[in-house]
Amino acid sequence: MDLKWASLLGEFKQERSWLVFEGKQVDWQGQPGSAIGNFLCNKLFSGGSIEADVVFEDTDGFSACELVLSYNPATNAFLTAGLGGQGVNYSIRYFLDKWIPINLKGERSNLKNGVQYHVKATLTGSKITLSVDEIDVATAQFPFSIPSSQVGIWCMARKGTIRIGNYRVRTARPKIFMVMEFSSPYNEIYLEVIKRISSEFGIDINTSNETFGPGIILEDIVRQIIESKAVIAEITPANPNVYYEVGYAHAIKKPTILIAEKSTKLPFDVSPFRVLLYENTIAGKSRFEDGLRKHLEAIFTHGTSF
Repeated sequence: MDLKWASLLGEFKQERSWLVFEGKQVDWQGQPGSAIGNFLCNKLFSGGSIEADVVFEDTDGFSACELVLSYNPATNAFLTAGLGGQGVNYSIRYFLDKWIPINLKGERSNLKNGVQYHVKATLTGSKITLSVDEIDVATAQFPFSIPSSQVGIWCMARKGTIRIGNYRVRTARPKIFMVMEFSSPYNEIYLEVIKRISSEFGIDINTSNETFGPGIILEDIVRQIIESKAVIAEITPANPNVYYEVGYAHAIKKPTILIAEKSTKLPFDVSPFRVLLYENTIAGKSRFEDGLRKHLEAIFTHGTSF
């Protein structure tokens, strides 16, 4: 897919495979400020990695260039990771009426003119890792689900030129983490219905029972919840482990689909939430499958906002 670019703010040029942003001093409410550029491409992104080569040419301490990982056209909110934001070397942050820093690191003076930096941001669920020249320099866990959107570049400079080349977007299959009690009939519901329906949407789904290797189980569960786009929880049995994991998912604002048998008496803390109920009948199975598809479509097709 050939990339096409549009400017939301500021001006840029295309020189062969490079985007070029010219810095200049501008007036911001009577005070001298830096020109800003916010450029979107036509590539849809919900997880995976975005990378580019960045060169600052004759810039100053006000210059920045960040990868835009998500943009909400309704609110103008956007999420960035890159170089020079808020006066530091490495920045992960988002803009919602004002800049909200998540992880700022490094001395801004270490950002040099004329050096070609390879910048890469990897998004897995609600976790972002920023690497520069193949070195992981910052990570951040966002307190909301990051929606699927088009992506791009954000620049700021008071003088000089910023050049962005070899811009690449690599998408990854989204993941769901399944929370459940490992017994019949829940194992069958997971394997025969939930896993199959998730596959229809191109989603990878797994449980803690399908995770192998050394480590602490609870840490693996927390990591998988963070790295998933959503959680599905079977809450029919009053299982403390299941409710702990549901509580953690809610605490980090992870989209969570609660499912239970129709006859289940829900605890007070859960009863206000929308629960997808199912019956162990042929008609009940069909209704459950349709309901699950609608929930997944709402999360993965229409997305969420921040």
